[in-house]
Amino acid sequence: MRKFHRFLAFTVALLILYLVYRYSFQVDSDGHYLFLKPLEATGSGSGRGYLTLLQSADGNEGDDTRESPADPKRLVNLTDFRFQIGNDICKENGSFSELLGVILVTSYVGNDALRSAHRQAISQQKLISMGLLRIFSLAAIPSREKFMVQKAIGDEQRIFGDLIQGEFLEAYRNLTYKHIMSLKWGTEHCRKAKFLIKMDDDIVYDPFYIQNYLSDLDSHQKPEQRYLLAGFTFTNKKVIRLKANKWFVSRDEFPADVYPPYLSGWLYITNQRTARELVLQSERTPFFWIDDTYVTGILAERAHIQLTSLNKWFSANSEFLDCCIRDMKRFSYQCDYYVGPNGGNQRLIMDFVQELERCYDNACYQRPSGKPLTKTCVAEYRNHGMQDHGTAMVSMMRL
Repeated sequence: MRKFHRFLAFTVALLILYLVYRYSFQVDSDGHYLFLKPLEATGSGSGRGYLTLLQSADGNEGDDTRESPADPKRLVNLTDFRFQIGNDICKENGSFSELLGVILVTSYVGNDALRSAHRQAISQQKLISMGLLRIFSLAAIPSREKFMVQKAIGDEQRIFGDLIQGEFLEAYRNLTYKHIMSLKWGTEHCRKAKFLIKMDDDIVYDPFYIQNYLSDLDSHQKPEQRYLLAGFTFTNKKVIRLKANKWFVSRDEFPADVYPPYLSGWLYITNQRTARELVLQSERTPFFWIDDTYVTGILAERAHIQLTSLNKWFSANSEFLDCCIRDMKRFSYQCDYYVGPNGGNQRLIMDFVQELERCYDNACYQRPSGKPLTKTCVAEYRNHGMQDHGTAMVSMMRL
């Protein structure tokens, strides 16, 4: 009988210990236990400790940069960052809190015509009905702008409510600030949106295909697939050392001879966890002015985030998108590409999306294998003297 009592007491004690272990400690969103370490002797008197993530199940030791919050006043190496125009559209509208994705369009402050083209191509209301939301990211008006005043930007915001604007000046070498600002806003002000789509304002894209892609990605994404960075992937891109070239980079700016793999800034897709990590890494990594190389290459490499190639989505030739519009109208053929430049023609942004909507509503047909764009569109683009048509040879473009 004594043995039975001892066994019973031992079993009860084990059960109590398990329950204490199981329910007394906080867990993060992935189910990992968080333990509070002793306070650091900082003398600040704040009374706050810090949380350390236990080693994750995949064997990689979690570091506190992946869970610590970003500094709201820091933007890369700017330590007193402020929004000249802020935007709490996701917080102010409960219906936007569970968005499928936020489209972050980096736009030159003077490109009001391009922003208008995007709004005419597909309205904010239509995007919201698809689970998407669009925001344009601007910087402060530079002194060289003679025909753009801040009042006009304020009026644009009052009418459309889809702008954010940082206090740093618009400049080609400030694109990194705008890029990180966009991700920072998306993670802080629309944190319940599942995906973030970063794109440039002179890019033509298929919002209907991207919505279907994100919906499918969301329904099939596995818990262990924590990070996402998908777009047109560049690999083995050499650093340009010729001083006469506008892409010249000194060894002080970037010492290696080859950039890490990175995504084109034309358009790429990420998720909240990845965007937060990139923003955090930017606070600990020296500034670099080529924004897509810095954000999706240097920062992603430091964070050990793998890139996903969507290269087949992209065409570097706006002429192909013109031909797609022609063939959607004539033959109801689906377009072979989902992303490309507007070629300086803002009308192309509107025509492409509006024709796509008609095409999707009326069930366009897949293009016949014997009539690829590379053959049927030859007369349209041959005079441009470009090589490797249909291959996305994406290069950064001046604002």
